[in-house]
Amino acid sequence: MELEVRKQRMNFLRAVSGVCKARKAKGLTTLPFDKEAVGEEIKAIMEEDFFCAGPLSLQAMDTLGDISQFQPPLSKGLRAAIAGWALQLVVNGTPGGDSPPGQGACEAAEEGLRKMLQELLREDPSASHLVGLLERVAYWMQSGRVAVRARAISLSSSLLCFASGLPSFQMPDDAALGHLLVQLAVSLADPEAGIRAQARETLGQLYRMLLCHQGLQKKNTREARWRRDPGQPWKEGYLHLVQVGEMFREHLTLEQTQAFLEAAWDHVVRLGQEWVREGGLFLLYSLLGRAQELLEEEEEDDVKQNLSALLYQLWRGREVPPEVQALLPKT
Repeated sequence: MELEVRKQRMNFLRAVSGVCKARKAKGLTTLPFDKEAVGEEIKAIMEEDFFCAGPLSLQAMDTLGDISQFQPPLSKGLRAAIAGWALQLVVNGTPGGDSPPGQGACEAAEEGLRKMLQELLREDPSASHLVGLLERVAYWMQSGRVAVRARAISLSSSLLCFASGLPSFQMPDDAALGHLLVQLAVSLADPEAGIRAQARETLGQLYRMLLCHQGLQKKNTREARWRRDPGQPWKEGYLHLVQVGEMFREHLTLEQTQAFLEAAWDHVVRLGQEWVREGGLFLLYSLLGRAQELLEEEEEDDVKQNLSALLYQLWRGREVPPEVQALLPKT
């Protein structure tokens, strides 16, 4: 993009932010321009950055957060398109353009994205909006790049924490919760210890939110206690996957349970990374109450070998538990 064009677009974004700040200072709740049209223009500016979030995209996210504080809300389609593109740039990309690469640029991009998504959530604190955002973030939790997975799981935890503090937020009551739960929980099988730890925090947070929603627990309670096996630390990720099924099983509706099983099965038969398929397998068997069958061996290599063999058999449609038969497409 020519330097003069970039300068004009940066001036436009800063001018919009300036109007928003002036209106907010006066206590006004609407803008003197078509918010949806300006949102479309901001999206177009962001789309000029194909692979990374440069200064123009960072300012665009900041400006989008500013206009989100005014009525009426952006349309769902525009909001989803902006969030999806921003996630692609920041979570999957690296700082670039005419900004110097480095840790500071990464942190600035991540913080800008976090603030923008939080403002979008404040604009529409519905359960469906949160689930939609988290599902977009969860897509990147299964990336082949460790840094991408780490950014995604950190962002999911931040969004959950923010949403739980919104006065008008409600937990999803439909099947979407079961599907989302699997997408988040699979990260408990991630090869990286730091990502697994963040996944435990995220799942514990979601569990507390669900209990609060059902009137079973107050918000400020202790963290969930995750099992440990000091003698066999390699087992802990598997144990935590089993624990997810045990923790959530009695709190999910039939519709959510079905969605959980279907999502777990989808991870099992998907030709993805081995740890993702193992995570789906443990989640599937944990909700069926059969997870201990997967941990009968004492040695890690033996467990891994058995899991690999079972995953292959399930992928071929063999040795499928009767409870899972209903999940298979009819032929």
